[in-house]
Amino acid sequence: MTESSVDVITPITSELKGDSRLIVLLGSPEGIKNTSRKLAAYPGVEKLRRGLFIIHGYSENHANALDTQSVISFIRTREIPSLRKKVEDVSPNRVYTIVSFSFKNPTAQQKKRVERLIRKTTGVRLRPGVILFPLFRAKERRRILGSEDERVLIDSQEFSKLIREIGGNSVRWTRLKIKNSNGSNQVKQAVENTFERDLRGLEDKIRSLRGQSKDTAIPIRQLKKKYGLLSRSFRELKTKWLLAKKLWFYDAEKALRRTYNILINTRRMITSEESRRMN
Repeated sequence: MTESSVDVITPITSELKGDSRLIVLLGSPEGIKNTSRKLAAYPGVEKLRRGLFIIHGYSENHANALDTQSVISFIRTREIPSLRKKVEDVSPNRVYTIVSFSFKNPTAQQKKRVERLIRKTTGVRLRPGVILFPLFRAKERRRILGSEDERVLIDSQEFSKLIREIGGNSVRWTRLKIKNSNGSNQVKQAVENTFERDLRGLEDKIRSLRGQSKDTAIPIRQLKKKYGLLSRSFRELKTKWLLAKKLWFYDAEKALRRTYNILINTRRMITSEESRRMN
């Protein structure tokens, strides 16, 4: 299931105040069903969409309902810590933004646009339709991502705006801090899962093109065109994930080199096939 095919978000006005928490349930729709049902039975629980809740007046009862569920719990905070500290000191105290979105009866074009937008953001997927973005101080954001006119990755505000422009609904919460003890590890897993998903999808397409290059019924011109599109997709992913060291403290270089080698070998196969057909 893609992010754009999940249940529709209704207009949301809820804010995180005082003892309110934004709760993201992790896992499949079936895997979160029981926990969702338990939460819905408590007063003060507002379901925003599948797997996403605001709990007003968070208490031990809510904690017990979430005890066996993989979850990330957020509260609002004012402070945005500097990243000049050591990574191990910063990670549990980092501040984030979440964008939740969906479409009603999305078209194939909308789904494709959304997937590409996500790949061009600084964010990672927590679950379908819920994207987590790192939040930085203004100076650090400019240092990492560049100035507004030279920025190549989309931030949470721009992403939310673009989702609405292509016909979706979006809600954005910012200055969020992880509250549950295992939340930081869940974020690290989300970063890794997003990276593997991005690269796996691209590598599958590259391998498919390698197989097509052996089919003499497919024109070389068509093979080259497909290769060009895949090469552009790789450059986009490379831009995002080479910044992952600063955005998420995640080293993606080794895996990117592997994908690059697969891409180059595919280009050689197409060139070789072109020479063979000309002889």
